[in-house]
Amino acid sequence: MVIGEETIEFLAGSIRTARVLNALERAAGALQGINNSVLGICRLAVILIVGGLAVLLSCAVFWRYALNNAIPWSEEAAKYLMVWLTFVGAPVALRDGAHVSIDVLPAALSGRARQVALFLINVVIILVCVMLIWQGGLFAKLGARQVASSFQLSMFWVYLAVPLGGFLLLLVSLGHALRALIGIGDPDRGLVESHDSYAEEVRE
Repeated sequence: MVIGEETIEFLAGSIRTARVLNALERAAGALQGINNSVLGICRLAVILIVGGLAVLLSCAVFWRYALNNAIPWSEEAAKYLMVWLTFVGAPVALRDGAHVSIDVLPAALSGRARQVALFLINVVIILVCVMLIWQGGLFAKLGARQVASSFQLSMFWVYLAVPLGGFLLLLVSLGHALRALIGIGDPDRGLVESHDSYAEEVRE
């Protein structure tokens, strides 16, 4: 379905009023503050998990080949840490625009049309996140009946990464959707997708 200029103008007219824009701006600002705090914790968690993986795998290799005495639980523990790394790191990557994406359509648009496209993209992401939270919660509930094969850990704590990651992704995509909605009314205050900060971080 193609959204015509008349539809975009109607949406813009509905949002452009000062009261609506200010309300959306306050909501977006509050959500951004929450996301900054939560994603700061996620970033720290990613660093700790990567560090833990490096130590664990180094020890596993040393024990196996130098001492000829493999650590029986190292492979399974590393696998579960990677699951958590994925779902804790994904929201940080989404906020920084670091996920692989096909941005031909948004890049070809400008102004309100671009903001509409970004808004619809984030609506789709929100729907996927809701599904992740719902199905991931059911999955974690089933995991409470299982225990890891090489050490005594309930699989609930492993599967919990799915609904938690879905919730964190939901917070980020809601913030993006709100900012794009503001941009439909006023493109100068809308969502700006820039990879510059991420590229700078990678270089560092």
